[in-house]
Amino acid sequence: MAAAGGDTVLLEASSPDGTARFLVRRHGDSVPGYSLELVVHGVEGAAPLMTAVRYAGGAGSERVLLVPVVRGRFGPAASYVRLPGFVGEGWTASVAAPVGPDSTWDVTTVTLSVGASLNDATRDAWREVRALISDAGLRRAIDQELR
Repeated sequence: MAAAGGDTVLLEASSPDGTARFLVRRHGDSVPGYSLELVVHGVEGAAPLMTAVRYAGGAGSERVLLVPVVRGRFGPAASYVRLPGFVGEGWTASVAAPVGPDSTWDVTTVTLSVGASLNDATRDAWREVRALISDAGLRRAIDQELR
């Protein structure tokens, strides 16, 4: 299925409970790139939600990308990210879980994840995550990638 700008929707999937929708797109022909749009319906409250996406990278490596979403002003919560190193198949996603002050992740994963943000809504979600977490190292990593 072709999308705007020559992109191809490679995969469309929903979470078992139907609250999250995932769209994986392929960009380019000779050297393809991939992106993921995550849309979460029924987001209640002000806390950001975080989903961990695991996928196969080149040479059989596993990659982890964190994708935050926050309630949007209009419509459902959504984020749009690049999938660095994705080879076009083999991925899973966790349930979207609320972020809290004690939330913690690997700093390298956070750096890669913030850098993969493709739109303002996703960068704004990272700003909200940054404001909520207490880990100074993660806050610094988010600040550096958002510059």
